[in-house]
Amino acid sequence: MTQPQPSSFLSKHAPQCPDWLIDKAINTGGKDFVLGVVGANSLVAMETAMQAHHANLATPHLIGDADIIRTHAETLAWDITTISITNTTDEDETVHIAAKLARDGVIHALLKGHIHTDRFMAGILKRDHGIRGDQRLVHIFALFPLQNGKPLLISDAAVNVEPDLLTRQTMLTEMADIARMLGQDRPRLAIISATETPISSVPSSITARELAEWGKANLPWADISGPLSLDLALSPDAVAIKGMTDDPVAGYADGLLMPELTSGNVLFKSLVWFNSACAAGVVTGGKVPIMLTSRADPPAARIASVALAAQIYFNRGGSIGK
Repeated sequence: MTQPQPSSFLSKHAPQCPDWLIDKAINTGGKDFVLGVVGANSLVAMETAMQAHHANLATPHLIGDADIIRTHAETLAWDITTISITNTTDEDETVHIAAKLARDGVIHALLKGHIHTDRFMAGILKRDHGIRGDQRLVHIFALFPLQNGKPLLISDAAVNVEPDLLTRQTMLTEMADIARMLGQDRPRLAIISATETPISSVPSSITARELAEWGKANLPWADISGPLSLDLALSPDAVAIKGMTDDPVAGYADGLLMPELTSGNVLFKSLVWFNSACAAGVVTGGKVPIMLTSRADPPAARIASVALAAQIYFNRGGSIGK
């Protein structure tokens, strides 16, 4: 029987977190940034906390089973005698205490560790926990290419399955804001569909045009265009061939607003697995940034997420909610 072969499109290179992102975060907050690791009783979560601490990127606050946390610290040869630990016994207690610490300003961001994502988000975002405000919660990925170059923002690839118009307006606003934090003075944002012409048979193209018009009226510090197909958003060659050279976004997009979660998720994973992009992901809209890192995420992506969260937190005066 023939041995199955993996796809030849898969990249063999490990993603890398750009040094400038780490430096930018350190200069903004550094160890004044308190990172709450929710469910720190896993080796992966502890490794991320240790890396952030050693890089002077954050001061960790570890929340979870203290005995397991100390065992993992010994495995990592990490001296945590000066690190704050809040001992908890189960997932619900862990989430409840993490939310309280964030609400009270003790910790500045929440990093999901060894805890189920649905339980984590449901617990963190209970109204009476004081983390969730009036703003819609959205997830933004900033993807960094292997050989430096400007990042590409994508929303939403992790939280909102079928976002309504108000949620997509929040996504557009958040992407414009975060792109400016990352160095784009006037962000170019593309609202993605399968076509650049609004047609009734492709509903996402109709909503993309409506959203682009809203963005032009409400976000004067950004250039916004939609609907655009992916090639027209990113490729100057495709733009030239199709004669759209008068569009201020086409060919040079800094951010892509996707039609729904599935397309966003497929695109971000394609860039990660086919092109070794480093994906920093943050949920915005609550009192503090929230990071939904996974065990499958490489170390570079986890540390990049912490750096991005620090940037967002301190650029908004110590609170992510608007």
